[in-house]
Amino acid sequence: MSYQPQQSQPGGGSAPYSGAPVPGVPIGQPFPPSGPPSTAQQQGYGPPPVPGNRPISTYQQPQGPYQSYGPPPGPPPGPPPGQQQPQYYPPPPGAPPGQPQYPQQQYPPPQGYPPPQGYPSQQQYPPQQQYPPQQGYPAYAAAPPFQGAPQSYYPPAQPQIHDPLWYLGTPIPDLFAPGAQLIPGFDPSRDADAIRKATKGFGTDDAMLISTLVPLSALKMEAVSQYYVGKHGKKLVDVLDSETSSWFKMGIHGLALGPLAWDAELVNQAVAGAGTNEQLLTELILGRPVAEIRLLTAMYRHKYNRDLEEKVRGDLSGKTERMFIMALNPNRPPDNLPVNQAEVDRDVDALYKAGQGKLGTDEMAFCDILINRPQSHITAIIGAYGRKHKSLSKVIKSEFSGHMREGFLHIVEGAKPKHDGQGIWRDAKLLDKAMVGFGTKDAQLVWRLVRAHWDAKRMAAIKEAYKRRTNKTLDARVASETSGSYKKLVIALVNIPVQ
Repeated sequence: MSYQPQQSQPGGGSAPYSGAPVPGVPIGQPFPPSGPPSTAQQQGYGPPPVPGNRPISTYQQPQGPYQSYGPPPGPPPGPPPGQQQPQYYPPPPGAPPGQPQYPQQQYPPPQGYPPPQGYPSQQQYPPQQQYPPQQGYPAYAAAPPFQGAPQSYYPPAQPQIHDPLWYLGTPIPDLFAPGAQLIPGFDPSRDADAIRKATKGFGTDDAMLISTLVPLSALKMEAVSQYYVGKHGKKLVDVLDSETSSWFKMGIHGLALGPLAWDAELVNQAVAGAGTNEQLLTELILGRPVAEIRLLTAMYRHKYNRDLEEKVRGDLSGKTERMFIMALNPNRPPDNLPVNQAEVDRDVDALYKAGQGKLGTDEMAFCDILINRPQSHITAIIGAYGRKHKSLSKVIKSEFSGHMREGFLHIVEGAKPKHDGQGIWRDAKLLDKAMVGFGTKDAQLVWRLVRAHWDAKRMAAIKEAYKRRTNKTLDARVASETSGSYKKLVIALVNIPVQ
């Protein structure tokens, strides 16, 4: 969707947002923590672990609080009342197990609207184009031949029909089910009416939009959006786009789309037109859990009717292209596998022989290990490599350049055991980079804050890391770099309350 700001908000150091990547400005956002689920859970953020390494073929009816809004009346007709099959989500963290099932309810709006089309299941994906398997590499690694790489014991992820409905640290609506989900005790009409009131008539009540939209979870945002289009016949995101402008508009737009749909839009912008927004593409694809990559590629296909891998192939070339295609491989091993120290030691030796220990650099050996290993394994590699040789980050800085260098650094800095191994310190550093120097890199700031706010506990951890890193509070810093409604929005995002 293309949307143009009406005017620039004061206080920003870069050009106003126009719906496309800002040339020369690296933009992107943090991603959810990956790595050993037990570590993430101990720190209080991230999705619940998927036990073991077994594929999730489908969700059975859990004893949880989430059931489905039935499609409102209108074409195409839904099943008779009372016969509609509920759809389910995994309960949010902390939901008591065995909670009684709520009776199915619906909020039919006054005007009917057709339910959205379903998304393609994972089984509908065409097989990913693979590079020929080579000796010493597992079949899932889409990489060209190279020497010296140890064979990984980590098995590839098995094909799944439905991945856990969790993205950027929050439950998301079911990609494979029409309609919106019913959240017990939540009435979407109240927020929909508040948005209508804020955007109706002369002028826009920006403060009401902020107070209404920022606290909504991804599930509640979808419920409000579905209700709004059914009652008023207009998409909520289109109404908000027409009533806002500049960087404030960008943030409101991302909130209204929800975490997954906005990521699909961002990755399309990163590869749209002439050139590539390398920083944005890096943060959206590299170092991401494979389950989230599958969700992202499914949403991208739904929105743009083409494969994300195909689009990336057309925008990149050479070894950088191969690095990103490997990262998009839906059969990479999952992150919830136990660390095998013997495998870690072999990978440390392989990385040394591919970089420091030879004349020249074997780039694809680095790709295979840093992309095709679980997050916890990479964290262990970083620690072991530093003890045996020197900082792996310093090796990457001396051996690589350009997009590949920045991509490897993004992966390694997100897994460093020095701080938490979950990328919190790196994300605080990225936010600081958006505000240091002359002028504010507003696109970076908005994207990173909106994406981070979906996981309130992770945002709290980023704030703490930011203060330790800079000796300043994040909310005070963003306040000093912005103004007007834009300022009020970013402060609200930073201070999203932990439920």
